[in-house]
Amino acid sequence: MGTKKLTELAVDAFLLLVGVVLFISAGSIDTDTALGQSSDFVPKLCTGLWIVFSVCLLVKELRTRDDGVKELGINLGVFLLTIVLLFAYIYLLNILGFTVSSMLYLIIQMLLFVPAKLRTTKNIVIFLVLAVVVPLAVNALFVNAFSLLLPEGVIFG
Repeated sequence: MGTKKLTELAVDAFLLLVGVVLFISAGSIDTDTALGQSSDFVPKLCTGLWIVFSVCLLVKELRTRDDGVKELGINLGVFLLTIVLLFAYIYLLNILGFTVSSMLYLIIQMLLFVPAKLRTTKNIVIFLVLAVVVPLAVNALFVNAFSLLLPEGVIFG
């Protein structure tokens, strides 16, 4: 079996395991039905979807023919920078709030993932629009549909 396929199977199995652990953990959330849905509904829904997608990825990889590739072909620098960005995002949540932190994270992450040849003016405008619209929409969804406030931050709170 090639290193690439083995790595894909390991990652898919790990994602499935994490999803199951998170789903079980969501069961320990103290439920309060005063808002309509109990407070464990959204975490269970999200982790349930995580499990479904993980199973789909695992099945897809099991059905895919092994190409025998021995190299992973990952960019370690991009991976490490993504980890740093995630920690910076978590740190900035309390300072800048969910919306602004998410906007900054999304635009930087999109620019990091997209190859240099695709960083055209048109695509950068699309990235900026997505980086602004998605956090605003998520915030509106949580406030209006779930009556939950996301972190506002010290500066923009």
